[in-house]
Amino acid sequence: MKNYLLLLWIAAICLCVSGCSNYRELNQIGVIIGMGIDENKNSEEPYKVTYQIINPSGLSQGSSTGGQGLPVINYTVTAKTLVEALKKASVVIPREHITSHLSLIIIGEKLARNDLSLLFDALDRGKQARTSIPVFIARDGTAEKLLGVIEPFEVTPVKSILSTSQNNQKMYGIVSNVQGYEVISMLLSEGKDLSLPGININKPSQKAEEAGNLENTSPSAMQVKGLAMFRKGKLVRWLDGDEARSVQLVTSEVKSTALVFPCNINENITVTATGIKSKIKTKIRRGQPFIHTDLNVMGEITETSCQKDLSNPKVLKELEKEVQKELQKEIKKTIHIAQKEKADIFGFGDSLSRTNPSYWRQYKQNWENLFSSAKISMNVNVSIVNTGMRTNPYEVN
Repeated sequence: MKNYLLLLWIAAICLCVSGCSNYRELNQIGVIIGMGIDENKNSEEPYKVTYQIINPSGLSQGSSTGGQGLPVINYTVTAKTLVEALKKASVVIPREHITSHLSLIIIGEKLARNDLSLLFDALDRGKQARTSIPVFIARDGTAEKLLGVIEPFEVTPVKSILSTSQNNQKMYGIVSNVQGYEVISMLLSEGKDLSLPGININKPSQKAEEAGNLENTSPSAMQVKGLAMFRKGKLVRWLDGDEARSVQLVTSEVKSTALVFPCNINENITVTATGIKSKIKTKIRRGQPFIHTDLNVMGEITETSCQKDLSNPKVLKELEKEVQKELQKEIKKTIHIAQKEKADIFGFGDSLSRTNPSYWRQYKQNWENLFSSAKISMNVNVSIVNTGMRTNPYEVN
């Protein structure tokens, strides 16, 4: 009986002390969901940092109680370091601000062209640091400007950027999201240079940062804009379209894409690729690095204006060879661009360090020059497994 009463007392005490001791209402704190980092003209305070904070009152506008203002509020400060900027933000943010829900980091292009080498130290060093945050480059503009856009389709600019980039990776494959810890890893790597997705405003206007942007059937909105190529932590070039996609194909980051190739004068064929796998091989021949890539693509014909008999296996084989030829041409062109810039964004050096560690230890300090002159070979295998619901295109008289 005594044991029974003791257990009851323990249970009662636990009920009294249980719960979140540090619990606070959303309207008592400033939840930072996005951070933009730009170059500041004042060299004494080289960073201009913009914080995007949730406005609980604005988020509740769709409820029966109504709300006030926009769903997010931006605050911008200048500082010597990122940690100082976060502390300094307290002079303009009226609530205690927290970064535990930070979902996005945008870096202005001017800052990216200077040097990103130690920019992420604060993310990795702090006790409450979190490095699983996607990082983007504000192409042809500033992070502050991007975070100020009133988004027509998503609740916040942060959500729009993340959704757009994820949708692109899923459907077309020009870019893929890169997390903060991956950025740090590539900046520290001796065998792989950094590449980051670009983002900008598709139709810049004065109303982009006003509620009036929502009253336009063709409003300003976020768009994925190329792949930023870095060398030793500095942005050196942008890759667009097929060039950007070629990087993702070689690194196996493409989930699905549309491959469009000419089959006659003013006639094209579209192959939707879904099964994409690549493999990088590196060897040493006569003291020089030799790089080989294998790319296997499986897809189906989803559109064509070519008058070809797609029920004929020989015709399909010819088309597969044409697609292979064009893909090989596109990827080799992109690799040559990277070699010209001495930026190994594919990670060929990382592969070489694993297959030939002794050679790598001896020559890794000179890898950018060795990479720029390395011999490249490629094998592309394309399999067309389906021609859709029709075997031939319809003819218009």
